[in-house]
Amino acid sequence: MFRLENPENLWLLLAIPVMIGLYWFYRQQRRKALARFADEKLLDRLSPGMNKRRPWTKFLLLLGALPFLALAWANPQWSQQREEVKRRGIDLIVALDVSRSMLAEDVQPSRMERAQYFATTLVDELAGNNIGVELFTCTGLMQAPLTTDYAFVKTVLATAGPYQIATQGTNLGEAIRVAEEAYEQNAEDGGSANHRALIIISDGEDHDGSGANAAASAHDDGLLIYTVGVGKESGAQMPVILENGRRDVVRDRGGNAGITSADPATLEAIAEAGGGRYYPLSSDSEALVEALRAQIDRIEKTEFESQSFSSYDSFFYYFLWPAVLLLLVELVMGERKSEGMR
Repeated sequence: MFRLENPENLWLLLAIPVMIGLYWFYRQQRRKALARFADEKLLDRLSPGMNKRRPWTKFLLLLGALPFLALAWANPQWSQQREEVKRRGIDLIVALDVSRSMLAEDVQPSRMERAQYFATTLVDELAGNNIGVELFTCTGLMQAPLTTDYAFVKTVLATAGPYQIATQGTNLGEAIRVAEEAYEQNAEDGGSANHRALIIISDGEDHDGSGANAAASAHDDGLLIYTVGVGKESGAQMPVILENGRRDVVRDRGGNAGITSADPATLEAIAEAGGGRYYPLSSDSEALVEALRAQIDRIEKTEFESQSFSSYDSFFYYFLWPAVLLLLVELVMGERKSEGMR
C-alpha cells in the first residue's frame, strides 16, 4: 500500500512555473540590456569564452531537482504489513461545573483553574478509555463527545469557563441526565450500553436538589458516578472582570457581594446514590488521580474500538539523491565554454 506521509508538501511543485516565468523575464531583460550596450557580433568578440546555452542548461538542472525535492519532502511510504489493534476500556464522561461559583478563590488560584488542571491530569491517566466532556451550570452541554482524541478533550477542558453557558445556577441532576442521554446516543451509534462511568467535578452547590435522585436512577441503568469536590465550606466571593477591565465581584440584585460555599455533603450523597465514591480535591491532586484511576480500573472493560493499520517504510531518499546530484552538477557547471569547444 502506497501513501505520501506529508502530501501537503507537494506545494513546492507550484514553484516550477513561477521559476520558469521569473527566469524568462530575467533573460528578456538581460537581452535588452546587452542589446543597448552593443550589437550581437561585438558581444561575441568581447566575450569569446561564454557559452550561450550553458545558463539554460544550469537552469534546467535546477528546475529538474525541484520535483525530486518535493517528492522527498512529501516522504513516499510503502507498506505490506497490516496489524490489528484492539482497545479495551470504558466509556467515561467528565462533567465539569462551569457556574460562576467556580470563580471563587478560596482555593488557589481558583476553584475553576484547580478543577481544570485536575481534569486534564485525569485524562492523561485514563488514556485508553473513551472520554467525553460535559460542561454544566443549570443546564448541561456535551462539549466533547466520547472519543480517544485526548488532545481535543484536554483543549475543551483548558478553555472551559462560565462564559460558555449563559444561563447560570447549578443543577447537578440535570448534569447527570445530560450524561445519560449522551451514553444512550453512543449506544445507538454502536457503543456499549454498559461499562460506563461519570466523574462530576463541582463545588457541590445545587440549586435544584435533584442530584441524588438522578444519580440513583442512573445507577439503576448501569452508570457509576464519582464526584470530586473543590472549594471550602467557609464561603468566598466570586471575582469577575467587567467590560471596562475593572475587577469586581458577583453581586446580587441589591448590590451586595454574593457568597458561595462548597457543599461536599451533596456530592457525597450523589456519589453514594450513584454507586461510586466522593473525593475532595486537596492539594495532593496526583494521589486523587491515582485513587480515581484505581476505581475506574476495577470496572469491567469492553472492546470499543478495533482498527487495522499498516507499518510504513519511508523511501524519501530515492528522490533526495537525484535532487542532490542535479544540484551538484548545476553548482560545478560554469558558464564558459570548455577548452575542447573553443
